[in-house]
Amino acid sequence: MANEAEVQMAVDQALKDQKKKKKKKKLIIFGVIIAIIIIAVAIGSKPKDYDFDNPVAQVTVDTILNDFNNDTATASEKYSDQVIAVTGQVGSIQDSYACIRSYDDDNWLYNVNVYMENNEDLKNFKVGDTITIEGVCDKTTIFGDVDVRKCIITDKFAVVPDYDNAEKVNIDDFVKAYKDNQVSADGKYKGKTVEFTAKVTYVADEYVVVQPSNADVFDWDCDVQICFEDMDDLKKVSEGNKFTIIGECYGKADVYTSKICRAIIK
Repeated sequence: MANEAEVQMAVDQALKDQKKKKKKKKLIIFGVIIAIIIIAVAIGSKPKDYDFDNPVAQVTVDTILNDFNNDTATASEKYSDQVIAVTGQVGSIQDSYACIRSYDDDNWLYNVNVYMENNEDLKNFKVGDTITIEGVCDKTTIFGDVDVRKCIITDKFAVVPDYDNAEKVNIDDFVKAYKDNQVSADGKYKGKTVEFTAKVTYVADEYVVVQPSNADVFDWDCDVQICFEDMDDLKKVSEGNKFTIIGECYGKADVYTSKICRAIIK
């Protein structure tokens, strides 16, 4: 029959074995937790694959800026961390990015800032030209601009005016409509592609100004600002000559009766 010492030794051994089993179990659980953390970190740090063949949106600068200005939360849900294609006018070129400005003067404070995947591509930007970029929408800045990163230049997803089906208008009637009632004229022309012939009265660095045929020296508010799709078209016009243009009407300009953007010479 086991004596008291032997019983105590058996109890002590059993306790030791139990402690070893608990320790082993803890080590196993700890190991599983570490493995889960490592896997989660690995998955989280893996670069996201963006589908540049299928952008979620093909928009103009005006559209995306209006969306963010009108409802930031909804716009963020729609665009943020998504591949988008944006068409707009080059406003300025910095060392590491370019600013694509709105056509509509109502959005003159805001830009889409594009950061190229290859910084060398900035050499292909020309102030005043219309360009389409595709990239990943990042966020809005504190100034209300929209940042787009990993950008490439593309024509594949460009938003192009319907030049072939432009509405032919008389420049005199067009200007009169805006002088009489801007709201009514916007309803008739803004956002539409129009075609008219007019005389050039001024050639600036990035645009030209035209007047209706019935303008006189007292008509100080009858000028129409024309911004070309391609800045090289500026070389084709001169003051005093008439030419026919097709472009999109963007309503009233800051200092002109109306503004036509993305214009081409017919």
